[in-house]
Amino acid sequence: MTIVESSHRVVVASRNENPAEWTPFEWEDPVYGPQVKGEVAVIRPDGTSGSVMAGLWRTGRGIAGCAEDGSCLVDYSAPLGDETMVILEGTATITEVASGRTHQVGAGSIVANPKNVDLHWEIAAPFLKKFWVMWDSEIPGTPETDLIIGTISDNPEHWTPYEWVEPDHGPQTCGELTTVRATGSTGTLVTGLWRTGVGIAGCAEDGSSTIPYTAPLGDETMLILEGTAHLRDEVTGEEYELQAGDVVALPGGHPVTWTSHAPYVKKFFVITDANQTTE
Repeated sequence: MTIVESSHRVVVASRNENPAEWTPFEWEDPVYGPQVKGEVAVIRPDGTSGSVMAGLWRTGRGIAGCAEDGSCLVDYSAPLGDETMVILEGTATITEVASGRTHQVGAGSIVANPKNVDLHWEIAAPFLKKFWVMWDSEIPGTPETDLIIGTISDNPEHWTPYEWVEPDHGPQTCGELTTVRATGSTGTLVTGLWRTGVGIAGCAEDGSSTIPYTAPLGDETMLILEGTAHLRDEVTGEEYELQAGDVVALPGGHPVTWTSHAPYVKKFFVITDANQTTE
């Protein structure tokens, strides 16, 4: 698994990698006291603004805080910030403590846990694995009081063309997106799905596309869901062949060239920035 110390480098890893050492996930919960539940592997250790981290978390037999059969009960009041996750393996029942609402989640579920929203997780045996992005900053945002649930298979009737301005290349349009969460408890947080393909804005006739990209909206952390792509780091010259399951961390303002191969690409993304606000 690739881990870098610099916040100004591209990081590429995979949801399927299994590092030799996982770390027990320990935190001080203001509601439930000291906790040790599951274990974590960090892929993205930081970002260019605020506090952003990303990685993998898992439960199972012989893992800290889990029962003998690998099931696990977790009480978590999200003190570390907004957490956005994709369930990769396993199933769980999540209860919102304040309202009593329950949610059944499994592989493919997107779960957005706003900061300080108290949840009770009942994770079924034999294991669960998730990809997570944790975000916090000192800039006030838009606090949420409810859990937000989606799936990587979400396909609303209307997708929005993705339009942005590249500092050196001007206005750009490539692909289309649907938003799962558009606000953060602190700073700016936007998360959702983005795709390219035949007939989609900015794509060639075969569904491919090539764009200059500097992540101008903030640090971007993504999980490739479908298709293949090529990424060139224009600062270091490093090149990456990306496929479903790969995790990519782009620092805000860092120039890359992104090529989506035909016939399509779909990704889950989280954009964070302490210095912007979402209208």
